[in-house]
Amino acid sequence: MNQKYSNVLALELAIYQVHDQDYDPTDKITDFWKKYDIRTIQNTISLLLKRSADRWPHENLIELCQKQVFGFDLLAVLIAYFHVHKDYVDMSKLDFSDAETTGFSLDELEITKRIHEFFGRIID
Repeated sequence: MNQKYSNVLALELAIYQVHDQDYDPTDKITDFWKKYDIRTIQNTISLLLKRSADRWPHENLIELCQKQVFGFDLLAVLIAYFHVHKDYVDMSKLDFSDAETTGFSLDELEITKRIHEFFGRIID
C-alpha cells in the first residue's frame, strides 16, 4: 500500500476503533503514556511542524500558523491529561457538552459508528 494512503488509513482506524466491542479509552490513555513522555511528544510535534515547513516552503502562512497553534494546543492538552491522571483530578464536573465542537464530534462518531456497523455486517 502507498505510504501516503497507509497514514490516512491509520488515522481513520483510530476513529473507528472506538466502536469495537472491547474498546476501552482508559487502555488507550495508559498505553499512550507508557509509550511517550512529554519531551518525546514535544520533539515529535516540533519535527512534524518542521517537516511540513520544509516540504512545502511556499505553504500559506496562515495554514502553517494553524498547524503550529494546533501542535501547541495538542501538547498542552496531553500534559493536562498527564496531570489529571498523576494527581487523580476528579473530572466528573467537567462539562463541555454545550461546545460547538462537541456537536461536531458527536456527529462524526455517529457517522463512523454506522460505517463500522455496516462493515461489521459484511464481515459476518
